[in-house]
Amino acid sequence: MPAITIDGRSVSLDVRGSGAAAALFVHGVGPGSTVWDLVAQGLDDTRRALLLDLPGFGASEQGNFSGSVSDAATLVHHVLHAYGVTGALPVVGHGFGALVALDVAARFPSHVKGLALISTAGFEPNPAALLARSGAASNGWGESDADAWLRDGLVERLADEHLAAMRAQAAAPDGALVAACFASSARRVLLETAADVAAPSILIYGSRDPFVRSRDVELLAARLPESRVAAIDGVGHWPALEAPDELRAELTRFFDG
Repeated sequence: MPAITIDGRSVSLDVRGSGAAAALFVHGVGPGSTVWDLVAQGLDDTRRALLLDLPGFGASEQGNFSGSVSDAATLVHHVLHAYGVTGALPVVGHGFGALVALDVAARFPSHVKGLALISTAGFEPNPAALLARSGAASNGWGESDADAWLRDGLVERLADEHLAAMRAQAAAPDGALVAACFASSARRVLLETAADVAAPSILIYGSRDPFVRSRDVELLAARLPESRVAAIDGVGHWPALEAPDELRAELTRFFDG
């Protein structure tokens, strides 16, 4: 798992596969880049999956990372250059990571060949609830909090061992950082940002996602060029955990399109 030094801190970029083509995956608040494991392991051999751990998550040092969407997008820009990616590639983001991916596409368009936004919408449908969760996280974030965050978004029950591993990873970040990410998500309105995006996009969501409404996904899609929407039936907020095969199939069609 290569580490890249950005502004004096070590940032982890796990590279899966050895193909000439690559896609960048940006996680949300939760288990870090390990959330993509089941998706990445089945990708075609012609494509490398670049699994980024945002600062303070997974194997990346937090440093002075503020937890804001804009700071995370700037970090992505620096990571891609440090890794030697100067051309455009597909960027995949989930939740908070989808907000980051959209910001990257708007501010650093030369990086983005296509944009896959998972479990996000044009705006947060219940910012008060997310800000309340942010306030609770700022007072402490442990395994019980991470477990509640995961379970609240899950429809399909994960195997106990898999859930335990995801819970442990999700509990590792500092509570103040988790709180800042939640707060940034709650306050971020993406409809204006979408107007600055030129890359084709796909918006993927679970049909039973308790945090993301289909009408809000459609609203964001209407602001994006060459966009389409794909719902995965019977799935909640965590398609990469609940339905990795279905998610991978949607992403592969998008990559190859």
